[in-house]
Amino acid sequence: MLSTSLDGQWTIVRRGREVVLLAGGAAPPVGRLELEDDDVDLALVGPPTVLAAVSRGAGGAKVVLHQPPYLDAVARLDLDAPMKLAAVTGPRLVLVSPDGKTVQIVRAAGRALASQALDVGSPVEFAVGLERNQVLFGLMRKLEVWDAVSARPLLRLQLQLPPPPRTVGAAHGHLWVTRPGSDEVFVYRLSDGRPFRHYVGATVEEVVCHPASPLIVLVTPRGLVRLHCFAHSLTVVDTPWTPGTPLALLAAGDDVSLLGISDGEDEPWRVPVGGAGAPVAADDSNVAAEPVLANAADKLRAMRERAAAPVEAQEARVAPVVSSHAASGPRARVWREPLAAYGLELVRGVESELPIVPVDSELGELAHRLGLPSGARRALVALYSLHLVGEPMLSIARLAHALADWTEPLGQGELGALAMLRRRDGKLGLRAAVTDLIDGLAPRSIRVVGGAAAAPRAGVSRLSRDGRSDAAIETELATQLGRVAVLMGGAPIGVLEARLHGATALALAAPHARPQPWPRDAGLIIVADPAAPGWVTALPSY
Repeated sequence: MLSTSLDGQWTIVRRGREVVLLAGGAAPPVGRLELEDDDVDLALVGPPTVLAAVSRGAGGAKVVLHQPPYLDAVARLDLDAPMKLAAVTGPRLVLVSPDGKTVQIVRAAGRALASQALDVGSPVEFAVGLERNQVLFGLMRKLEVWDAVSARPLLRLQLQLPPPPRTVGAAHGHLWVTRPGSDEVFVYRLSDGRPFRHYVGATVEEVVCHPASPLIVLVTPRGLVRLHCFAHSLTVVDTPWTPGTPLALLAAGDDVSLLGISDGEDEPWRVPVGGAGAPVAADDSNVAAEPVLANAADKLRAMRERAAAPVEAQEARVAPVVSSHAASGPRARVWREPLAAYGLELVRGVESELPIVPVDSELGELAHRLGLPSGARRALVALYSLHLVGEPMLSIARLAHALADWTEPLGQGELGALAMLRRRDGKLGLRAAVTDLIDGLAPRSIRVVGGAAAAPRAGVSRLSRDGRSDAAIETELATQLGRVAVLMGGAPIGVLEARLHGATALALAAPHARPQPWPRDAGLIIVADPAAPGWVTALPSY
């Protein structure tokens, strides 16, 4: 078994009852653990990251927490009956009984455990951990998303999943589904529920995924195939993999690597599959953005014919589809030039088609990190095109005409909710914090501390200083939250920049007033001194 933590800091390797912990997926091991039983499920949960062991053997049904780096046992929770680990969402474990009739949520809080029973109304076929402490349950004839914090259902999804038996999992912003013996993979975009079917050309035996990445790796008898759930591109991956090798994805921000460890080896091998160092196929720029059908059979056939030789990673051809959305490919050196041309035509009032934007460009990465739906993405492309040609604002009516939709131009859509827009005299544009980020500039009002981007801790809360220095507070919060943005300038701009960078804002000195406008789902923690304003002292404690 091979597994990694959400922040990419830790990797566990399990062989039988022996478990070793690697920092960043590299040897030498920093911690070792000998399990009491063979029938144990393991998972790295957090933040803060801990190793959870769910046991069902002779030692009794229990959950035990082991704290990195030495894997000392720091908490134990005895269970009333044997339970299986069905899903993980943040610091919470979703446990389901073997008959699927009993569901229990167990929260790991540092050196403590707490549990809560759920009555989901019918036996559970599958459970999938989603973002924001949410869980998708496959129940009898329905799919429900539950909030693991309040233990209440949030919504019912209308997804046309293939019939059982099936395997369901999550990648960032998406669900994937496979069936035994099938060469198909179904991907469902959670923002709108749209399905995509991909033909791989060989039986999909296993899917390797990570909740923080839209990349998944498909294990087939003929080799490994990378599928980008957002770009819908299939790529054959050249690795030292052999059948039976444990695999895992290690995600550190936008950089994603495939890890594998062979028998007798002490350190996993590593192959970049996303971000810096990832191989890019030369013909990737012709891949359509939203395919309904994809086929990697030709690439896998070539792998089989060259079984004795190293496999060169090549991009699979994707069946074209008529779409008004942008096509996504590798980062092109001149990806801004079509946007500049479109911006000039938009200013002149010339009818033209919205240009293609690479998924791994600064604009594409921002849209994906914020989970923007198609309408908001199109508006972001149009407004950034205006910025490139020195016309940062356009009338609401002209923008609505270009997009064939009034929602975003009127500020009623996602861009408005995220406080990314500025309005003046019936005209609309992007705020400077947004264009700076897409231009590739450093933020003006924040200093980012910590590692991989994560969902901010939404809302405003107060933190007592308790004699701690600024540096100590920054380090503690970065460890807990993954990424913290320390305010260095105006609070309204700083909170927006923090939201755009996937960080929770931290104010070491209390602002005089609550920052406005407030980006949806933004997080702000204020260090409250005795002289803090009244609105700060009334905030809930962190």
